[in-house]
Amino acid sequence: MPAALSQKDLQSLLSLLSDSSRSIEAVGALFHRTFAKADHFRVATALCLLIQDRAISLSERFFAFFILFDLYKAEAPGTNPFLPIFIDEVKKDLESCERSFLLHLLAYPPKDFPKKSPLELISEHDGQNMPPEPDVEAMEQDYLKRMGAAGGFLRCGLC
Repeated sequence: MPAALSQKDLQSLLSLLSDSSRSIEAVGALFHRTFAKADHFRVATALCLLIQDRAISLSERFFAFFILFDLYKAEAPGTNPFLPIFIDEVKKDLESCERSFLLHLLAYPPKDFPKKSPLELISEHDGQNMPPEPDVEAMEQDYLKRMGAAGGFLRCGLC
C-alpha cells in the first residue's frame, strides 16, 4: 500500500471537502463511503498536511478537523493519533470561529455542530460565546505519556 495518496484519492478528498454548504456530518459520512477503512489513517494523514500547510480554506478545515475527530471519537479520550494537530492548531492565532470549533472538538464534543455547514457555523459565530479553554498543555502531556515509546516520531519531529 503506498504511503502517499494517489492523485485520484487526493482529488476525491479535495472534492468532498469543497462543498461548504453541506453539513459537516454529511461530509463525514461521505468520507466513510469514499475511502475504505484500511485507507482512513493514510487519508487522515494527508488531511493533517493540508491543515498544517494551510492548503485548504477555512470551510475545508472545518470538515478536515471533524473527520479527524470523527475517526476516533469512539476511542478513549486522548488516544486520537491526530490529537497533536488539534493541540498545535489551537495554540495558533486562529479566526475566532475556527478556534471555537476546535475547542468544541477538543473538550466539548459537538452535539449540534455536525448538523450545520461550515458556512452556517462561521456566519452564526459572534465571537462572544467561546467555550472554556481546556488545559491544552495538560492534554499534550497526557497524550505524550500515553504514546510512550511510540512517541518517537513526535520526538524526532516527524509528526
